[in-house]
Amino acid sequence: MSNNISTMPNVDANIHNTLTSDEKEVFSVIKNVIEKYTPSTEAFVAGGWVRDKLLGIPSNDIDIVLSNLSGEDFAHMLARELGLKNPHVIRSNPEKSKHVETAKMYVPLSSGTEQELDFARARSEVYNNESRVPTEIKPATPQEDASRRDLTINAIFYDISNNKVVDFTGQGIKDLISGTIRTPGNPLDRFFEDPLRVIRTIRFAAKYNGKIDPETYKAMMDPDIREKIVKMNVPKALAKERIGDEIVKILKNPNSDYALQLLKDTGIWQDIITQALTGTKYEGHMETLEMEQNNPHHLLTLWQHTMQVAKNLMANMPDLPEEKRVIMLLSTIMHDIGKLFKDIHTDSKSYPGRTSYIGHEMESREISEHIMRYLHMESNMMKQVGLLARHHMRPHRFVEGPGGGGKAMRKFIREMGEKGLNWVDVFNIALADAQSKGMDIDPELTQKYRELESQLNEAMISMQATPDKSTITPILNGHEIMQVLNIKPGAWMSELTEFVKDLMDENPDITKEEASQKLLERYKDQDFSNYKKQASKNKEKHPTTCPNHLIEQKTKDINDMMNEKKYYEAFSTIKMFSNDYNDEESINLIASTMYKLVLTDHEKYWDNNLLQHIFDRAEKDFFNPVLCSSVVGMLLLGNTPTEDKIIEEIAHRMLKIAPGIFKNAIDMLPDEVHNKKLLSKFKRSCNENL
Repeated sequence: MSNNISTMPNVDANIHNTLTSDEKEVFSVIKNVIEKYTPSTEAFVAGGWVRDKLLGIPSNDIDIVLSNLSGEDFAHMLARELGLKNPHVIRSNPEKSKHVETAKMYVPLSSGTEQELDFARARSEVYNNESRVPTEIKPATPQEDASRRDLTINAIFYDISNNKVVDFTGQGIKDLISGTIRTPGNPLDRFFEDPLRVIRTIRFAAKYNGKIDPETYKAMMDPDIREKIVKMNVPKALAKERIGDEIVKILKNPNSDYALQLLKDTGIWQDIITQALTGTKYEGHMETLEMEQNNPHHLLTLWQHTMQVAKNLMANMPDLPEEKRVIMLLSTIMHDIGKLFKDIHTDSKSYPGRTSYIGHEMESREISEHIMRYLHMESNMMKQVGLLARHHMRPHRFVEGPGGGGKAMRKFIREMGEKGLNWVDVFNIALADAQSKGMDIDPELTQKYRELESQLNEAMISMQATPDKSTITPILNGHEIMQVLNIKPGAWMSELTEFVKDLMDENPDITKEEASQKLLERYKDQDFSNYKKQASKNKEKHPTTCPNHLIEQKTKDINDMMNEKKYYEAFSTIKMFSNDYNDEESINLIASTMYKLVLTDHEKYWDNNLLQHIFDRAEKDFFNPVLCSSVVGMLLLGNTPTEDKIIEEIAHRMLKIAPGIFKNAIDMLPDEVHNKKLLSKFKRSCNENL
C-alpha cells in the first residue's frame, strides 16, 4: 500500500500486436458484420479495455462504441450473422444513473469460451443546473463521446476496422505515460455532470498510482461539488449507494491508503461522516479527523494513527481475498472513530492534562453503522465491521492488562465465534493497532503479540476448534440441562447454558457426567419459580458489562491509588464501581482490591455488604482463580461463619487449576490471621505443589 512510484507502467500504443487469439476472433467477427450490413459504421473499443491493454494489463471488459447506429441494432445484426439468440437490451434509466441504452451479448469463440460484449452508440449529454440526469442524450461523433468521459485515460479508443489506437482528447496517452489523472475539458463541467466522478478520480489515482492534475484536484474540492456528493435534498444529489460502491472498489485496490488519504484531504470523508451522523446523538458533538489524541500512548493524530493501522494491517495480511480485504480495511478505518465523540472525552487520572477515551470502541461500532447505513452498504458487511470495531480492544488486555490464562483465551475465542467473528481477524486488527502508536513499529511489542497469537492458537486447538469455526457446541444441550435439574424451559435457560459454556472454557475436556455434576452442585437449591424476579433485580443492580477500555483505566487508577497509599480513595472508587458492573473482569478487580485493602487495615475496610457480594459471586464463579484466591485469603484473615471444609474445597480447587495465583494470595497474608491452622496447611500445600 504505497504511492511512492512516480509514473505508471510503460505504455505500448501498438495494441494490435498484443491482441490475444480470442480478441482477434471477436474483432474479426465485428468487422465482418460491418462490411456485410453497415459499411459506413465505425466501431471502437472504449474505456477500460483500451487503457489496460496500453498498460500491458489483461482485460476482458470490451465495450463497443458505434458511430452511427444503436447498440441494439448492431447487436441484432451480429446475432443474426452468428445464429445466436437476440441480445439483452438494457434500456436507459436516468433515475438509476443509467443514461444510455446498451445491448449485451455473449459471442462463442473457437477456444470454447465466450466473450461478453456491450454495444452502445456514441452520444453526448446535455445537462442543466438542477439535475445530474441529462435533459437530452443525442447522437454524437466518437470524438464528442470521448470528450464527455470521466478521465482522459478512460477516453482512449481502439479503432477495430483500422487496428489502431485513437486518442481523441490528445491527452490520454500522455497522461498514461506521465501518471497524470485529469478530466477531459473543464473538470467542473465533468463533475457537475456526475459528481461521482470525483470519487472515481480518486479511485483511478490510487489504482494506477497516479498524480491528480492540479486543476482537476481544485475542482474536486469545490464546495458545490462536495455538497452534491454528500447531501440528499440538493439539485443533482448523488445516490449514496453509488458512493458506497466506489468506496468498496477503492478498498479492493492494493493502493487503497492513497485513495483514503485523498478522500480525507479533499474533505469528502469528513463530509460523509458529518452527513451520516445528522439527526443522531453525535450531530454537533464530533471532533474532526485530524484530532490530536493528547494521550501518552499515541504520538499521532487520530487520522494518522488510523492510516498507520490500515498500512500495518495490509503489511501483516497481504494476501487477503478482495471481499475480506474490504471488511478488514473498513474495520481499521472505523476502529477508533468513536474517539471523535466529544461526550466520552475525560481527563486522564493517570496522566494529568491528558485525555482518556473510555468506551470509544462501543461508540465506534455505532458510528460505523450510521456511516455504512448512509452509504447503503451490505448489511452483513456493516455487522462485521461494527463488531470488529467494537471488540478490537480485547486482545490488548491479554498483553497489557489482566487478560487471564487459558480459560480467558478460550472464552474470547468462543465469544467471537458466537458473534459471527473470526478471532484471528480481531487479533490482527489489534496487532496493527498496537504497531501504530507512532510511525515506527516496536519489534518487542510485536513479539509480545506474536506470542499471544501462539497462545490463542493453542487455546483454540484445546477447544478442538478452527479459526473459521470457533462456535462451540455446549457439552450439555438445553434438553440435557433440563433433565439434570428436573426443570422446564424458562428465562433461566440462558444463564444455565452460559454456566455450561463457562465450564468448557475452564476445562475443554470436561465430560457430560462431570458437567452434569457441577451443574447440579451449583443449581440444586435454586428456586427457579422466583428466577424472573431475582434476575430482574440483579439486572437493575448490575446493568452492563464494563467496557474494555474502562476496566483498563480503572485498574490503572486503583493501582496508582494503592501505590500512593490513598487507600480510602481506592475503597470509595471500588465500592462505587461494584454498583455498576458485575462481569468477570470487574469482579476480579473488585475482589483483588478489597483483599489488599483488608490486609492494609482490617477494621476500616471490612465492608460486610461488599464482601458478601464478592463471596456470593465466588460461589457461582468457582473456577475464577483471581476471585477465589482472594476470597480464601479474606476468609482466613477475618472471622466469618464459613466452615473450614468449604474454605478447603476452594483452596484445593485453586491449587489444582491456578497454583501460582493461589500461592501469591496466601503469601500476602500476615502470620497473625483468624484461621492460623488453615493458613499453615495451605502454605505447606503451596510449597509442595510449586
